[in-house]
Amino acid sequence: MTDAKPMRKRGNGHISRHMRAAVIYVLLFLYLVWVIAPFFVIVLTSVTSNVEVMATMEFTWFPDEICFDAFREVFVDDYLKSTALPSVVLGFLNTFWMVVPFTIAGLFMSGLAAFAYSKMRFRLKKLLYAVLLSSMMLPTVVMTIPSYIMYDTIGWSGTPLPLIIPGLFGNVATIFFLRQFFSGIPGDIVDAAKIDGLGYFSIYARIVLPLAKPAFLAQGVFLIVSGYNNYLGPLLYLTDPKLATIQLIVNQFSSSYLNNYPVQCAVALVALTPLIVIYAFLQKFFIEGIAATGLKE
Repeated sequence: MTDAKPMRKRGNGHISRHMRAAVIYVLLFLYLVWVIAPFFVIVLTSVTSNVEVMATMEFTWFPDEICFDAFREVFVDDYLKSTALPSVVLGFLNTFWMVVPFTIAGLFMSGLAAFAYSKMRFRLKKLLYAVLLSSMMLPTVVMTIPSYIMYDTIGWSGTPLPLIIPGLFGNVATIFFLRQFFSGIPGDIVDAAKIDGLGYFSIYARIVLPLAKPAFLAQGVFLIVSGYNNYLGPLLYLTDPKLATIQLIVNQFSSSYLNNYPVQCAVALVALTPLIVIYAFLQKFFIEGIAATGLKE
């Protein structure tokens, strides 16, 4: 009889933990539905005929007939294309060669800066790092007009140079996250490498880079997504239709096919596909890199 109350309390605690877990899972499931629902709307609308959409003027969960005319319009009957290639393909190619160079070079330069701020000793290091981080507090729109005036003055307006050159020298947010990761690398490794005669650049290239592969891949995904989704920059600086990026192409489709919702959804789905593929292949490294940036010295 004396053990009845403790057993009852343990039983109640066990039930309450299961109740809390059940509530958490239900909330997570509802949040998942909330996030995924727009994607399903895009997919289903893209395979619905425009005649059916315009007839009902509302979303249909079960189209009367699966129709791929919207995708044919995007890739075959596209009247936006200014070259032999469909506009979407041209947008993908332009986005690729504009984003990939500054992503690779920017990661390398950001890694050098992060390594210096985490493992090297020099005067005013803390002050310079504080000034660097303070630049993150400035909203991007604040620098839009001054940047445009500067690039227009030096003759870069109308070219992709303003979208490529600045990113080659690194990114403040990338420097911050990589420094957090490098801070978790024991300083004894760097000291031992210096004793063996390696310079700082050799230490960075031969020791730090292999250890930091997950962090670099995670930040690379961030930079690729940021460059891929950049709309304001190309809108300001790219005046030649042959240089249009995928985001400009999507906007042009939305304007030209104003009353054709399946085409709008189809081009949005096509533009979204590369990001889904990138995340699917790099998900493991992405999660590891994000988790590792929380390490401290």
